[in-house]
Amino acid sequence: MTTEDKDNLLLRIKSFPDKPGIYSFKDDKGKVIYIGKAKSLKKRITSYFVEGALDKKTLSMKRLARDVEFIVTNTETDALILENSLIKLHKPKLNVRLKDDKTYPYLKITSSEKYPRVEIIRNREDNDDLYFGPYTDVKTLRIALKKALTIFPIARCKKPIIDGKVDRSCLFFQLDRCLAPCVDKIDQKNYLKAVKQFIKLFEGKQRELTKELREEMQEASKQLNYEKAALLRDKVLALEKLVQKQTIISKDVNAEYDLIGLYQTQKMSLAQILAMRQGRITEQKHFVMDLPYDLNEDEILTSFIKQYYSKTDFIPKRILTKIEIDDEITINSWLKEKRKLESNELVLVRPKTSEQKAFIELAYSNAKTNYHTIIKVQKLREEKISEGLQELKDVLDLKEEPKRIEGYDVSTLLGTDTVGSCVVFENGLPRKKDYRKFIIKTVEGQDDYASMREMIKRRFTGSLAKKDPNPDLILIDGGPGQISSVLSVFIEINKNIPIIGLSKEFEEIHFTDDRNSIILDEKSEALKVLQRVRDEAHRFAVSFHRQRRTKKMIKSSLEEIPNLGEKRIKMLLGHFGSIENIKNASVDELEKVKGISQKLASEIFEYYSKNELTFS
Repeated sequence: MTTEDKDNLLLRIKSFPDKPGIYSFKDDKGKVIYIGKAKSLKKRITSYFVEGALDKKTLSMKRLARDVEFIVTNTETDALILENSLIKLHKPKLNVRLKDDKTYPYLKITSSEKYPRVEIIRNREDNDDLYFGPYTDVKTLRIALKKALTIFPIARCKKPIIDGKVDRSCLFFQLDRCLAPCVDKIDQKNYLKAVKQFIKLFEGKQRELTKELREEMQEASKQLNYEKAALLRDKVLALEKLVQKQTIISKDVNAEYDLIGLYQTQKMSLAQILAMRQGRITEQKHFVMDLPYDLNEDEILTSFIKQYYSKTDFIPKRILTKIEIDDEITINSWLKEKRKLESNELVLVRPKTSEQKAFIELAYSNAKTNYHTIIKVQKLREEKISEGLQELKDVLDLKEEPKRIEGYDVSTLLGTDTVGSCVVFENGLPRKKDYRKFIIKTVEGQDDYASMREMIKRRFTGSLAKKDPNPDLILIDGGPGQISSVLSVFIEINKNIPIIGLSKEFEEIHFTDDRNSIILDEKSEALKVLQRVRDEAHRFAVSFHRQRRTKKMIKSSLEEIPNLGEKRIKMLLGHFGSIENIKNASVDELEKVKGISQKLASEIFEYYSKNELTFS
């Protein structure tokens, strides 16, 4: 930062209000590099520019910042909430963030609907539905959901349940895996009761739930409803089986804590949560965080707690940390608001009893173990990839290890909507920002060879050739015909890059010269590298092709509805955002769109009701 830049910035800061709010530093390109909150914006931002010893965060800020902006809020708690949402939006490089947080799965209960459904999602929406998570392992979450649905089989449909829209039940009901409210197999009152019990299970209230079911079972027996009593007995046994697996137990049977442990190195940190519900540790989660600079333990914990609990609806009675953290008063106020507590009871506290301290140490021990396990797995994976790239160099007789590999595939349906894909792997890992999609323009009908030629020519001539570096190896999903078509383009444009094909049936590697094709051992690390590239190219091509076909089918489906012209189609899509929302809309909701009469709304509703199976 020049002296002039600093002077201009300090002049602006002097005019900042002595009020709570959030502030954002920007670099010379106008990009947000850090977002923070303050009780007093003026005092907090001025503190960054005082002389004397400064931490690495402040030094980085002073070096990179060219401008600072602020938003005033009513309270410091409001500032904290806004800070969280803006960090998630801008992803500033000097803020500590959960690593790859966008990929963490959630369990969503559509509690805003008349008949709530359950589903696993990746991106949480800002609505009135109930969310559990984020979870770090989607496989474990799927197993837990499957077990829960065997006990409380609520709907897992992809679309909202609308009365009278479906006239027959799905396979899940026939397998006793769904209560089928869509076809009136259960009334709303009893269905909502099952949903509440399902929610209690994921809140960790198994003891409370077991007691509730036992009371229902006894009542059913008294009324001589033995069939219902037997079903309830099976649910109780299944629940007790789940509880038996949770072996770490507190003396306090009502204990409801999140125990937070931490392990950190210079550039990375791992936050560990042990969830204790009704006196038992029921779940563990851990999150890796990249550290943009050296931070103290309290700063890392503060950042983690704000991020994690802003993303989850369930706040336990107590959150235990070993040390006091920054902004603890404000964070406690915010957590109490989320829990809807009116008392002066604190949510975020230190362990007091010897038992609580032992559990906290257990969380720290797990954090350390999980961190080193992750590092070990990463190291082993890197070693295997390195081994695979070296083996590829030897097997394919290349001059260098293929650090950059490009994989290509074509996807079509009987010659319609043909597309191509290019995926890029660097050092054995996908580099998704370099992936490319191609809409095939010059080929009529089904001709994979001609489609491949067009794609390769467009990639290695024109703007893409200038923008993207040449790969060390090109991998084609296919055999001799496909790689010959690529070679013909390279001869035409005078390009010399090694080309191989990998056909699926026998995992056979094909060459463009007079070498015979080869089949590597199925345990070969070189083969595994090629399979990952080939399979990713295939997935990317098929995914793009489906998008194209779906978009085309959606447009044609709307065009089939009488009296619905192009202008009204645009109005509908603009109002509802997607064809899925139009299909699920009621007549009243459709009628609210400008230009859609009651009669036309009824026709749209009836059209999608009749064609439910076609478009689902």
